[in-house]
Amino acid sequence: MAARFATWGARQGLKSPLGALAAGSACAAGSLCDRRVVRLDSQQYATNLKPHHVATWQEGSTGLVAERRINKVLNPMAQEFPTLNFLNPDELVMGHIILNDSKAGHRDQALKNGCVRGNACKDIYWEPKEVRAAIVTCGGLCPGLNSIIREVTNCLWHHYGVRSIL
Repeated sequence: MAARFATWGARQGLKSPLGALAAGSACAAGSLCDRRVVRLDSQQYATNLKPHHVATWQEGSTGLVAERRINKVLNPMAQEFPTLNFLNPDELVMGHIILNDSKAGHRDQALKNGCVRGNACKDIYWEPKEVRAAIVTCGGLCPGLNSIIREVTNCLWHHYGVRSIL
């Protein structure tokens, strides 16, 4: 999942890829204006992940990433937990599921095509032993942040085998 968001910097004008760790589902939000949804083009949908994936960010294309073809490294958790139910890399949680929706005009259009499910996949993009991970926070008070940092660090160290964590 983290590789899906590893190049956010390209959109921001940065020259080199920017590594990031993503937790939860990959969802983008549209903007509301006077309780009407602003219509979005295909580049603003939550399923448009190509501009954010480290393998496709320079292509200038849009849409879902063909992660079955791109991700070639076996997830270390597949060996450690052989009965774990890994996600298919193209699984989506559908965004608009209400039939005959009376409020369809007010729904966020960015979620119309769904969101990519966030969880472990059997094949990953990075070789964990070569990864250098950094956890960056914005400072300030945030209840539970230390617990999150500890668990991300433990998961990287114990389950993925990452040994360079900053």
